[in-house]
Amino acid sequence: MELRDRVVLVTGSSQGIGKETALEFAKQGASVVITYNSNKKKAEEIYKECNKLKESFIVCLDVTDRNSVKEGVEKVIDKFGAIDILVNNAGIVVWKKFLEQSKEEIDSQIEVNIKGVINMTKEILPYFKAQNEGKVINIGSGAGKTGIEGWSVYSSTKFAVRGLTQALSDEISSNNPDIRFYAVNPGMTSTKMTRFKGISPKKVSEAIVNTAKENLNKYSGEDIDVGDFM
Repeated sequence: MELRDRVVLVTGSSQGIGKETALEFAKQGASVVITYNSNKKKAEEIYKECNKLKESFIVCLDVTDRNSVKEGVEKVIDKFGAIDILVNNAGIVVWKKFLEQSKEEIDSQIEVNIKGVINMTKEILPYFKAQNEGKVINIGSGAGKTGIEGWSVYSSTKFAVRGLTQALSDEISSNNPDIRFYAVNPGMTSTKMTRFKGISPKKVSEAIVNTAKENLNKYSGEDIDVGDFM
């Protein structure tokens, strides 16, 4: 897919992988929708950078709140008339063993990491079906392929993200072949979430953009493991 003039919505794009992904899409000539929940200042900074490259947009959006998601998506449609690519990037992790995690810590990871992905995808898919085209790129994790001690709940949510990606591909892409789903699985990436250990988030953003371009010889529903393309 040629990315110039496409509209790309990236959740959680005020920092980390989301920030680098937004910038990478803008460099490709795409109009990027920067979304944030609480960090307005950082979101405005990345919006300004993207907007210099291509007309972009900024939306306050809580992926765990269906009304917020609906209102946010409608604002984007009002602005650009379409959304071509959804990057479900927003995610959180709690670095504690399972029995040490509070109910609130467990619930928050489930709400953001999987229910947030479901909320965003469910709201945007009708637009994809109406235009007979679209891509959903879900940010999974290496922890969604192999469970990691201390990340039990996070790992389980990322396994769920991959399952959702595969199931939706079977359910929708079979009848709408130009609507496709991919799970991009980074390994340890140097962001606030990982206490800045791992590879550069820019490397992950490049894999995400190449997934959107469909340069990686993958089919809808498949995993894209970032480490395989470095």
